[in-house]
Amino acid sequence: MQLFKHILLDHRVDNFNFFFFYVKQVLFVCFLLSTITYGSMATMGYLMYGQNLMSQITLNLPTGKISSKIAIHTTIFNPITKYALVVSPIATAIEDKLPLRKSKHIVSYFIRTFLVISTVIVALTVPFFEYVMTFTGALLGVTVSILLPCLCYLKIRKPSYLEVVFIGMILVFGSLVAISGTYTSLKNIISHV
Repeated sequence: MQLFKHILLDHRVDNFNFFFFYVKQVLFVCFLLSTITYGSMATMGYLMYGQNLMSQITLNLPTGKISSKIAIHTTIFNPITKYALVVSPIATAIEDKLPLRKSKHIVSYFIRTFLVISTVIVALTVPFFEYVMTFTGALLGVTVSILLPCLCYLKIRKPSYLEVVFIGMILVFGSLVAISGTYTSLKNIISHV
């Protein structure tokens, strides 16, 4: 909700219904394009590699080719470039809680640097950090990005029968993904302990 408030204030939107109508359309198009892209990548990967398909696309790339190296480096640098976007709301929330007026920029640099350093320390010191992150993503990520929006939509709106059926299928699929991902990550954590 805080995000929408900042967007509305930044863009000085007067007509909220007009704004949310277009936000809903943009979100629908984004989810549709993402689903088509990821689904087609998975299908093409399976058709190309069959049973030898690895869990990450970069593991299937031929070694020694310049195009493979570019793809791998792009895959590595992509999360690094997104990290500032992920940390920014956390840092802004911390900065807003501090009653500083004069040296706000200096404190902001220290807070953001501390967040980056603490994240690196946690990633390096916590054993099996990738499995813990897999568990968190499978359980919380699916819940927040798939299950809760569907449940909130059902609670807020009076959907038609077709919408209820479609949302029900999404809820069943999302629950299966959450359960299987959580089970797999817990199995990996237990096997490496």
